[in-house]
Amino acid sequence: MRIMSLRVGPVARVLAILYAAVSPLAVILMMFSNARYLRIPLGLIAPPLVYLNINFDIQHPTHFLTGILLVLFGAACYAATGWLTGAAAVVCFNFIASRTGGVEASVMTKDALT
Repeated sequence: MRIMSLRVGPVARVLAILYAAVSPLAVILMMFSNARYLRIPLGLIAPPLVYLNINFDIQHPTHFLTGILLVLFGAACYAATGWLTGAAAVVCFNFIASRTGGVEASVMTKDALT
């Protein structure tokens, strides 16, 4: 079996969920850093190849409520970044797989495991 293409929506959704789940920890760690500002990205990030993003440079929160709002804003931006990055990765995979004949894959069924 060969994988010739992937659907953009499901893969992008999974990466958006993963980015959104990890982002609160990243934003909280940034808040406790000694940096002068916190940088929250929004856009397509595929290091080291591409950085097509907008960086929001935000000062450290001065109140507990602004800290919570910053975590929520960071989660939303990271989720959008994950979706855009996942969608771009799938489009690139589909393009390359169509030119090269896909990726060899095998499927394990439940019956084969018993």
